[in-house]
Amino acid sequence: MRSTNSGYTLRCISCNTINDERETSTYCTKCGNVLTVDYKEPRQEIQYPLKDIQPDPLKTSYTALRKLTRISENYGAEVYAKLEYENPTGCFKDRGSYIEVLKALELGADAICLASTGNMAASVAAYACYFKIPCFVFVPEKTPEVKLAQSTIYDATIIKIKGDFKTCELLCREFAKSGNYYLAGDYVFRQEGQKSFSYELYEQGPVDYDYIFVPVGAGTNFAAIFKGFKELKAAGLIDKIPAFVAVQPEQSSPVVEGIFKKEKIIADHVNTMADAVAVGDPFDFYKVLEGIQETEGLAYTATENELLESMKEMTTQEGLFTEPACAIPLVAFKNNLDQFKGKKCLFVLTGTGLKSSHIVAKYSLSSPVLSPKLERIQQYIESGFPDIQRMSWGQSREMLLGNVAMDEEHTRLYDQYVNGINKKGKTLKEEEIKALKSLVYNEDTNLEHPVEVLDYKLTMRMHGLVSAAVKLRLPNGEEVISLDQGVGPLDAVLTAIKAETDEFIPVEVVKHEVEILSPDTESLVIATLTLEKEEHIFTSKGASPDTIEAIIQAFVKGLAIANKALAV
Repeated sequence: MRSTNSGYTLRCISCNTINDERETSTYCTKCGNVLTVDYKEPRQEIQYPLKDIQPDPLKTSYTALRKLTRISENYGAEVYAKLEYENPTGCFKDRGSYIEVLKALELGADAICLASTGNMAASVAAYACYFKIPCFVFVPEKTPEVKLAQSTIYDATIIKIKGDFKTCELLCREFAKSGNYYLAGDYVFRQEGQKSFSYELYEQGPVDYDYIFVPVGAGTNFAAIFKGFKELKAAGLIDKIPAFVAVQPEQSSPVVEGIFKKEKIIADHVNTMADAVAVGDPFDFYKVLEGIQETEGLAYTATENELLESMKEMTTQEGLFTEPACAIPLVAFKNNLDQFKGKKCLFVLTGTGLKSSHIVAKYSLSSPVLSPKLERIQQYIESGFPDIQRMSWGQSREMLLGNVAMDEEHTRLYDQYVNGINKKGKTLKEEEIKALKSLVYNEDTNLEHPVEVLDYKLTMRMHGLVSAAVKLRLPNGEEVISLDQGVGPLDAVLTAIKAETDEFIPVEVVKHEVEILSPDTESLVIATLTLEKEEHIFTSKGASPDTIEAIIQAFVKGLAIANKALAV
């Protein structure tokens, strides 16, 4: 796409002060509000605020514009989607990162820095890596490594900070000022890159949409797409701008709330699976408000359950696997069919679902491990489990498996659990039966337990310490009593067992979770342990009315799983 510019100024949208880009590319130096780029005259080609523009070396084609045929037929409208996850790093952010990195180079920056835990970090890191400018990414200390994988592979320097994301953001700004570093983020030059969406859409065919649905976090992408349309109209390329629809998750919706109140809202806390738009302080709120007002647009929210439902629908009906934020347009569309039926609508699908595989794992019923026998596979197919698995998306896992038919080996294992529980005087309730069946159905019945816990005794000590004496039967048949202590009974028992078992199967307990299925004092307890051995992670479960026994079951089973998985 050809680009020049007619000259430009950096103007504050609030006080109209003209700012110098050598002094700021973020906030107005006079009033602290956000900035916009004004070009001296409209042009039919896209204009960027750069002296020299070169073709994007990573993005070699337009992202696809696709009609959603089945959704259109199902709901009686003409629905299209622009697949922004086809950008180089799987997200729309690449359009803005390309311009931001070029601007950093033009300004002679020694490095580029930003605070981000996800899409923007990966995107800026990719372009910084290509253009050979150092990139520093500030993240909170507990950010999962998987979210930083893309940034890491692109040679970004990851700086983990104690505290929350706001702490990282403020420190990153200080860092930028401490040297000749360009501060990247949802600022004015990113908007100039992301407006290329509108020019691309124009070149792909008629832009006679009635509505354009945009998932909103900071508001920068919404503002960019709207600005692109305004420039197209000013250049005489289009006669009318479609109505813009801002959509957010209900649990992170300061922009939608602010649109109705006509003032910026800052949320103290946001918590949604659609983490790509989980922004408490929407940087470009007033630009979004302008787009809504000038196009007579709309604003809607979606619940978490609605996100799950529509994410699945988009995947199974249209074959489009997207991040949860991309499901919000479909939710808003379906919930307001009276408004959109018979209209031509465009959904902006911002990112790939491959970046949200943890969401799929969390809300999907995992498949059990089967013994390598043809009859076991046939029994599994006929058990009803695969059908329940397909229907279970977003629903309670434990309650779904109550009526699944189990084979002889799993039935025997289930009976062993029940007999042990009954000996303790516990009668299982219906929901506990279903939870226990779910646990058993996912177990490997061919495990050989390398150790057996025969008995244990706990003694309280001073300062919260607990001593544990655990009687064990070792692999050679020898019975020993292992003594140790820990902080609390669970820690003490596990430490005592590990004192012996680490000699032949050394594992680390990474995490433990205890789920009590009812408020009763004799409730069934489901214990889940996450173990690590030789950088491999294993998960095991145990069930008992006694919490410590459930933990012991889970640990011994985990030893067997680790031993089998890593056996040479």
